[in-house]
Formats: sequence, structure tokens, C-alpha cells
Amino acid sequence: MRLFGRHAEVPAEVGDGFVAGEAVALQTSFQAALTGHERAVRAPVPAELMLEPGKGGRVVLVWRNVVVGFVPPAHEADLRGQLNRAGKDRLVCPGQVYRDGDVWRLWVGPHPPAGAPAPEPGSDRLSAPPTRIFGLALPRPVDDED
Repeated sequence: MRLFGRHAEVPAEVGDGFVAGEAVALQTSFQAALTGHERAVRAPVPAELMLEPGKGGRVVLVWRNVVVGFVPPAHEADLRGQLNRAGKDRLVCPGQVYRDGDVWRLWVGPHPPAGAPAPEPGSDRLSAPPTRIFGLALPRPVDDED
């Protein structure tokens, strides 16, 4: 019997690690998950990640109950299989949130390389969200070179 209905944690096998995808589109999620101090200091933050199944066979990375990334296609099949084998148990792995220029990114794995590792080509497929003021999207400037 599980205490309070909690599921066991199963460690995910992520090899040497990788950079999560869709960081550009998920900056609002990073801002929500980081504390004010962490945002201000801009230093790398250790993260305990949970992997969950997403729509269309994608594997979603959750940190502090916020979706902060997607597993890149090169690692997706292996981690999807691990999710299936874990069943109702939680698939978890260590990670690190770090600053890469103006973008917060997520390293998935036990030991990130020194510096800011670059994401795999094609891992950021979604565009950045529109700038909003009071919930209203601001139009993007249009080039009128014609």
C-alpha cells in the first residue's frame, strides 16, 4: 500500500544528458517556475525533473509542477519506452536550469558540461510567444519595404 496514494519514483536513464527542446517558446514557464532570487542571480539552478507523456507521442519535462521543456526527437523513443515501463510510477531525473544569453534553458542529465551547452539543431521548433501587456498580445512590427 502506498502512503497517501503517492507513486514510487523511477530514475530515468538519460545517458550523458541533453538540452531540452522548445526553450524559446517556454520562457514564460521558466519565469513561473524560478523564484525571484533565482531570476535575479541568473546562476544555474539544480532541478529535479519529472518526465510525462505528452500529446502526439512527445515526452514532456516538468519542473516544480510547470512544463519547462520537451525531450528532443533523438532521445524521445528511448524515454517514451521508459515511461511505458514505469507505468504509474513517476519517471524522474536530475537536471539544471541555466541562462544561455537571453534565454533560460534546461539541461537534462546528471552532469552538465561547463559553460552553456548548445541545443540540438531543430529542437526549438515553436516560435516565441507574443509580447503581452495586461494579457493582450501586442502586434509584431511589420517590415514595409515595398
